[in-house]
Amino acid sequence: MKVMAPSPNLLPPEGVNGLAQPAASGQDFQSLLGQMVNEVQKLHQDSDQKVTGTLMGKEEIHEAMLALEKASLGLKLILQVRNKLIDAYTELSRMSM
Repeated sequence: MKVMAPSPNLLPPEGVNGLAQPAASGQDFQSLLGQMVNEVQKLHQDSDQKVTGTLMGKEEIHEAMLALEKASLGLKLILQVRNKLIDAYTELSRMSM
């Protein structure tokens, strides 16, 4: 197998050592978490509406089940993110300075 030299036409990597520059403040992460929570809340509201519509005979049951599963998966994702954040905080608090 012959190894070829990289093409000189490649663009240089962004940031330092090929990594993108970090955000200047924690607002981006905070807004990302807020958006995630809002999306999960919307999924739960949508699933509630679909279940109510199914009980009233206006919606199909498979649509309600899909909405319920989406809401459940969203909640599980938020809980896993929370657990990882707690684990990271615990690990940082154990570090000696």
